[in-house]
Amino acid sequence: MLETLARTSLVDDRRFAEVRATSLVARGAGDHRVRHELARAGVAAELIDETVALLPPESERATRIVERRGPGPKTARYLAGKGFSEDVSNAVIAQSLHEPLG
Repeated sequence: MLETLARTSLVDDRRFAEVRATSLVARGAGDHRVRHELARAGVAAELIDETVALLPPESERATRIVERRGPGPKTARYLAGKGFSEDVSNAVIAQSLHEPLG
């Protein structure tokens, strides 16, 4: 039955992964959260990598959040909770504060 659904495109892992990832990103998710949620849904690792590569860069998404919430420890914790990498969070917050990374 699944083979028939897949053949008729009623079940399409790629489409599912892209729609789910886009939905998560629209709600402010970072790459780690997207990867985790797709893996939890049973999406293959290779397809997860391909899907995440199609998303807007994580740094751009984090920058929009920092612009909206302001830089600081509270925003850094928020970004971490949303699945953004520590490197991206630190870089975006430092850039927002116009401080060099160190």
